[in-house]
Amino acid sequence: MKKLYLSIILTSFTLILLGQSNSDSIPWHLLSPVKDNVEGISLPQAYEYLQNKNREATPVIVAIIDSGIDTTHEDLKANIWHNPREIPYNDIDDDGNGYVDDIYGWNFIGGADGKNIDGETAESVRIYRENKEKFEGKKKSEIPKNKRKKYKEWAKAKSEVLLKIKRYQRSEANLKEWLEAINKSEKILNIEAKNDSISLEKIKRYNAKTSEEILAKDLLLHSYKIDYTKEVIKEGLKYYKGELAKSYNLSYNPRPEIVKDNPDNINDTIYGNNDVMAVGNSHGTGVSGIIGAVRNNGIGTQGIVDSVKLMMIRVVPGADERDKDVALAIRYAVNNGAKIINCSFGKYYGKHPEFVNDAIDYAIANDVLIIHAAGNNSYNNDKTERYPNPREDQRTNWIDVGASSKTNGLKLAAGFSNYGAKTVDIFAPGVSIYSTKPHSKYGASSGTSDASPVVAGVAALLKSYYPNLNSKQIREIILKSAIKHTKTKVIKPGSKNKKIRFNKLSTTGGIVNAFQAIKLAEKYTN
Repeated sequence: MKKLYLSIILTSFTLILLGQSNSDSIPWHLLSPVKDNVEGISLPQAYEYLQNKNREATPVIVAIIDSGIDTTHEDLKANIWHNPREIPYNDIDDDGNGYVDDIYGWNFIGGADGKNIDGETAESVRIYRENKEKFEGKKKSEIPKNKRKKYKEWAKAKSEVLLKIKRYQRSEANLKEWLEAINKSEKILNIEAKNDSISLEKIKRYNAKTSEEILAKDLLLHSYKIDYTKEVIKEGLKYYKGELAKSYNLSYNPRPEIVKDNPDNINDTIYGNNDVMAVGNSHGTGVSGIIGAVRNNGIGTQGIVDSVKLMMIRVVPGADERDKDVALAIRYAVNNGAKIINCSFGKYYGKHPEFVNDAIDYAIANDVLIIHAAGNNSYNNDKTERYPNPREDQRTNWIDVGASSKTNGLKLAAGFSNYGAKTVDIFAPGVSIYSTKPHSKYGASSGTSDASPVVAGVAALLKSYYPNLNSKQIREIILKSAIKHTKTKVIKPGSKNKKIRFNKLSTTGGIVNAFQAIKLAEKYTN
């Protein structure tokens, strides 16, 4: 049960340790495999090389399609994009794009009245729910041939949704039962708890005499041994309660009441609000810091790019994003000058993939590079389709990123990371990545959500110092300059001890490296 819960938490990108920082620290993922013996991206060496070449930075706009951003963060606010064609807070659409006061970007999951979506359903729930009346109780042979593909997808979604609801309900019940047992054991032993945690030493010292006391002591010791404390159980209960209340609640649908658009109509484009700092912005704030936390300002942490403007487009609601929102977010980014787009999200069902693919075509036509997180389910993306999913001809402007860890060897590939010899392009640091968190705080998190902005940051660095490079060249440079691990054997993500060569997990078999990318960019330019 503990492993299931922890794997789900990883999938939700919530391995976060919050805390204040009084210095401009250099996170491990920026350091060098050669000089620092960690599998970082060699950023200090890249900047030293740029300085020696007398290269000067040109500001580059990076669009972050995510959950929102803390625009007041001490280590981000100087680098946040401001729409130059919009007069702030005058309630007028000054630039005429249909979005009033889009100062820092736009929020596609909010309403014109200022309300915002905080939690949504999984896409599988929507597909099951919206087609239930049409397909429920029917056999495949009863379905017209032109609708059988849709029926097959519906049947798969139904099976997964109902199974997940059952599992979550059972897990929630088990956790409640375990918590009651712990509380009962504490009362039997009459040991005072502090901050939900009884001292392990107190439990060990307790002289259990009766059979009831012996059982209570054994239960508490076992809970400590497997790290199943009251805090962990309460976090698990909170997670399952949230999933059952929103993500996998068949009757939950906040969109009509809050956003009031038609999510199936791509031509219905004018909706949302300008609140990019809406509730649930922690994920986007962390992603933003990896790319563009202010460098060398003496506080917090360091981003990758020293001349960047972070444009926030809010589409990730706490569950699966809507395809229309993603498509319009890409178009908004392109129309407002972004040259790099980071997408740290994804799902395994796509209701309108054509919306997103059309938007990717638009990005390609305007020389924009899109970086995307490969996912955190230990899946082989060559076999399991994950959305957004570009067509083969669109991959020239697309990079899919898996997550690597700090040390070389068996655990180089993060155990949670998706992979794919054909569909995942490169790996990047994605374990214990220190970055910005809301309210001017800092913390570490893990996920391909963290690996993707590492690559997006390197892409922005190349565009900033070599502005004449086009998006296809930047992609080519990043992939060609990756540090290859052709002989390194790693534990295959999702397995206990099955080994696989690291270079079988992605198209490059390598990890992104800023220093090598900069040197190759210099050659391209010359």
